[in-house]
Amino acid sequence: MEELKTIINYDVYHKLIEGKVDSIFVILNKSVNELHDLTRLSIELLETIKKEANNIALKQTFCTAEQVPPWDRISTGCSNIDSVLHGGIPINGITEIYGCSGVGKTQFCLQLVLMVQLPKSVGGKEKEAVYICTEDVFPSKRFHQLANTFKNKYNLNHYDFGDKVHLEHAADFEQLRRCLCVRLPQLLNLKNVGLIIVDSIAGVFRSENNDICYSSRGQDIGIIGSALHHICYKYKVGIVCINQVAENFATEKTEPCLGLAWSNNVTCRFCITRNNNSRIRDFEVIFAPDLPNTRCNFVVNENGLRDL
Repeated sequence: MEELKTIINYDVYHKLIEGKVDSIFVILNKSVNELHDLTRLSIELLETIKKEANNIALKQTFCTAEQVPPWDRISTGCSNIDSVLHGGIPINGITEIYGCSGVGKTQFCLQLVLMVQLPKSVGGKEKEAVYICTEDVFPSKRFHQLANTFKNKYNLNHYDFGDKVHLEHAADFEQLRRCLCVRLPQLLNLKNVGLIIVDSIAGVFRSENNDICYSSRGQDIGIIGSALHHICYKYKVGIVCINQVAENFATEKTEPCLGLAWSNNVTCRFCITRNNNSRIRDFEVIFAPDLPNTRCNFVVNENGLRDL
């Protein structure tokens, strides 16, 4: 509205504000007659105002590729993976990490929880993290083991990584929905959170019942996806969801759970695999808006994720 204020007469602008027409969005989404009822301005004048508002909106919406600011990213603490991801996990939409059980998905997320807390001087964000468990309890023993490693590595002996991690358990869809739509926004307004982990997204939609209503489940998945995107864009936090895998008997391939209903909500999808009993893991970019389909190797040991 500030740009529109410089174009139109002060008295006209004042009447718009008095009629609660206080944003470009309101002007564009109401008809001329609706605006007339609110402001009592002439139809001809309101048509001119709508044209000016449209020009302002177009100017704000379209830009060149060079004008788009780079996404902020959270380092994974593994230089091989950071190289593939051009710096780390993007703070943009929903990032999915999927793979078979025991491949290192939770280890990956625990390390992210530690990395986001580190001082900026060593590649961190100096922010807190939220870890939402939907299946198992939070792996506190492994977390503290990694935290001690980070204390020694970065000389942070007096820092308590556990104080900056907020834990939540959501056993079903309704609990996760209330967490994302009610409790989590309240926390984000009070705390300097930079990362949210959901481990795992498939856990709240798992059912032992063979008669699954896929239409209803698809709507529930859309609600969770929309809530996560809203949180990401409003609070500028990284969103990472772990996903399980299932066998597709038609293609004879292992695929992420929840099908297209969930995939359509995912911004970046990364896969972690392990060949046979090898300790070497493979990290692959399946899709991302700004990354090619590339991969790298890494290992998981007592000190966390490390380059091969």
